[in-house]
Amino acid sequence: MSLAQLHHTSSGPGLAAVSPGVPPGIRKAAEHLFGYVPPRGTPPHPTPAEVDRLPTAYALTALEDGSLLLSHTAPVAAGGPAGLTAHTHAVHLPHGAALPDDALPVFCWGAPQWARTTPEGGVPKPVAAFTPARELSRSALTQFAATRTPWLADFFAAIRTLVADPASPPLVVVERDPVAVARWLALAATALPPSEAHRLTFTTYARVPAHGHRISGMLPEDYAALDDPGRYRVLDCSAAPPPPRPVPDLWARLCARVWLAGAPGLFKETAHSPEPGCLAAAAVRTGVQVDAEARAVAAAWIAAAGPAVGQSQLAAFVTALSAAADQSDPVEAPALTGLREALRGRLTVSQLEPLTATALTAAVRTDMPRLPFLYAGDLGPALRDRLASRLRSDIRRGLTDPASPPLGRPLALLRIAETLGVDHADLLPELTSRAARAVFADPEAAAGIEEFRSTLTGSPSVRNAVVDRLDALAAEDPAAGSRVLAALPLEVDRFSAPHLLLCSLPVPEGDRVAAVEGLLRAGGLSPMTAPEALGTAARRVWAEVPPTGDEARRLLAATGSDTHRTAGTLPFLLRAAFEARPDDEEAGLLATDLLNSFAPDLTARDRAALDLLLYADRLGTPAEGTEWVRHLTEHATAAAPLPDALRTRAERALAHRLLAGEADDIAELSDLARSGDPALLASYAEVAAEDATARRLRTDPVYAAACFRDWSSHPGATPAWDETRLSLLTTVLRPVVRALPAEEVRQIEHLLASHRSTLAEEFRAANQGRLTRLTRGLTTRGRRRGTPS
Repeated sequence: MSLAQLHHTSSGPGLAAVSPGVPPGIRKAAEHLFGYVPPRGTPPHPTPAEVDRLPTAYALTALEDGSLLLSHTAPVAAGGPAGLTAHTHAVHLPHGAALPDDALPVFCWGAPQWARTTPEGGVPKPVAAFTPARELSRSALTQFAATRTPWLADFFAAIRTLVADPASPPLVVVERDPVAVARWLALAATALPPSEAHRLTFTTYARVPAHGHRISGMLPEDYAALDDPGRYRVLDCSAAPPPPRPVPDLWARLCARVWLAGAPGLFKETAHSPEPGCLAAAAVRTGVQVDAEARAVAAAWIAAAGPAVGQSQLAAFVTALSAAADQSDPVEAPALTGLREALRGRLTVSQLEPLTATALTAAVRTDMPRLPFLYAGDLGPALRDRLASRLRSDIRRGLTDPASPPLGRPLALLRIAETLGVDHADLLPELTSRAARAVFADPEAAAGIEEFRSTLTGSPSVRNAVVDRLDALAAEDPAAGSRVLAALPLEVDRFSAPHLLLCSLPVPEGDRVAAVEGLLRAGGLSPMTAPEALGTAARRVWAEVPPTGDEARRLLAATGSDTHRTAGTLPFLLRAAFEARPDDEEAGLLATDLLNSFAPDLTARDRAALDLLLYADRLGTPAEGTEWVRHLTEHATAAAPLPDALRTRAERALAHRLLAGEADDIAELSDLARSGDPALLASYAEVAAEDATARRLRTDPVYAAACFRDWSSHPGATPAWDETRLSLLTTVLRPVVRALPAEEVRQIEHLLASHRSTLAEEFRAANQGRLTRLTRGLTTRGRRRGTPS
């Protein structure tokens, strides 16, 4: 069966010869397409020798109906004024049709079947197929690719863009010889899937790109004269090679490598898959040198392909990849590990051993977060010893890397060190301490980390070391220890982890001192034989607030100071004293017990704080002495920084004592007024404004008179005292007095007059809101917002 042919000469109108059956529309379109413009500088009447040196134009052109015209246009010497004509011989391929034997159009270039003259009688000679030219043989193309190495990857990147995006700019290939353009086209057609190669339109020569060809070959002088070169993507091989630069397109780089290796058969082998990984895997398997990204993609493709890859090819790929891999490349390392995990069970241990060693080395040396899991039988003794020697410094450095999350990579490295026999005992304490602290900080997150879970189940020595550190932390923070045990499946006992054991047990209900004893008993522990457990049990029972003074005293008495000293619970007992509520009457007794039982163990600050507590409790008793403000301030200074609760207890104790309303306390009040201490004055004002004070003012005229006397005293002692006393006169005392019956008001006036006659007058004036010598400094600053005058 002959192909449908068309012949055209530039010297005559219309087509010179056409095969029967070629549609009229195709004939008409061909007449407009066929033509030839010689290169710049061609003589008007070239000699036959000059004509032979002129380029032929070999083209594949797409027509509007989807069919293709494959044409060969050759210049022909002519006599007369024309001087030069051209003959075009073309083959029409209907839409969806292909050349015989599915030959790719570009490989028909240079075939002897292309005629340079019009057939006799105007009838085309039958052409059943085209004979490939030697210039496009595999060896010729391989040699050509080697001469175009600097441009190869860029060329294939351009081809990929042309195929993927029909709207992308056409490609212009600038060569001094159109034969080279044909070879470029052959390189591309071989690499592309056949369906794409069949329809990639081109011309090996054009004075100006036209007719929608996706690739056009041009001579350097024609390209230099191009009006709008920016419309095209250009590959100029007539100039000096471009400087090396990275080509992002992996497929393009692979195509270049395959051609340079002389292995174009890989394109046909992998034509069934459009994935670059398939071509990359074939290239690696056959020894083609490719970059790290290509090897990583190849490994990922093999891992995902599963049984589709035969055992022999799989083994060959693993061997080649293991030999070629860059063991320091961060891109390749994860792919090697993923491939090894995917192939476990598909290849024998001996077949997989090279990949295991390579993946392990790459993972360790690239600081990869997720390391391969290594079993004892994965490596033979000889290879295991070599790896241990090779990776020792990297493993030890990774184990002590402070930048690595302690529950991730370091633990995986620890498993590898154990399997390879790399010494690491000296690093274990710090590593497990970091891991334990991370677990305590966020137990739920730790439970979700695969490396940590694997370590707990697969490495008894590391697990025991981590549990030991967790147990020590649980002694300080039992609540966190309970959260750890709720998140992690840790089996603990009273011998290996007594503190964690106590964290796992429920706290008995009822009396809390008895609950401590019950908790220890449930864990099989005794404060006498395991005193360190006493503190853990106590912190579990009093998880939120410290014990009361009474509870702390009973806890101390139950076991004695020696046990508490060994258990390290003195800070716990001190906290009970320092944070006791103001109404906790046992706190002072607890302070005495602690001073008596732990005298050698107390710091100067703790002793001063206990003395302050005792002094505050002595206020209002026969042992209170004098100069309360000075003594309290001295104790507080020695105990600084004071716990908030103790500071509040002491300040309120002084305030209550000064507000007792006793006439003999005027000197102590003078000390407060002259101190100007903001904290003491604020506490004094706060207690004075409480309901208990207001009730006493309403029911006890003697007390009301005493308060007026106190709050009217020492005017001008300090600005802070003036502001405090005047505020109390107007916001606390005045509202109470105005609500009292007249008889009780007169009684208060009488009491004040007996103290000093002018004081009663000042009381009446202050009650009426008039300014006096005592209230003259009263301003808005001295009143509470909204207080009536």
